[in-house]
Amino acid sequence: MASVNYPSSFDKKDEFEDMSILDKIWFRCKQQPLVPIGCLATCVAVALAAKGVRTGDRVNAQKWFRWRVGLQGLTLVALVGGSYIYDRQQVTQRKTDEDLAREKAQHRQDLWIQELERRDQETKRNKERARLARARLEAERSTGILDDEPPK
Repeated sequence: MASVNYPSSFDKKDEFEDMSILDKIWFRCKQQPLVPIGCLATCVAVALAAKGVRTGDRVNAQKWFRWRVGLQGLTLVALVGGSYIYDRQQVTQRKTDEDLAREKAQHRQDLWIQELERRDQETKRNKERARLARARLEAERSTGILDDEPPK
């Protein structure tokens, strides 16, 4: 049983790791929509250039090869720009998550302090009750109401 890993409250569950491959692709496409659009446009340009080469239309093929280069460049710019923007969003999200974690830790600490104060008050009440009981017992002994010896 020692090999069983129990979940910890400190383990951060990453939703991205639990996704299937298609879900990950769809997630990334929604995150940076210009990249898949650029890839598709580049593929279309390559296909049209290949068609031009196959039919012998050099001018048209050259035009589509130039489009391919331009579209690849734009796709690369979209990829780098999207990564930069997404990284900035992640940094702010991470800061927000850290703030939430700090707030949660502070709340836990406050609850713990309240619990300790409650226990302290309870201990003080019990000590006061015991002190009063001892004082009452001492008063009863001094007045002679209470005998030290138990009855026979």
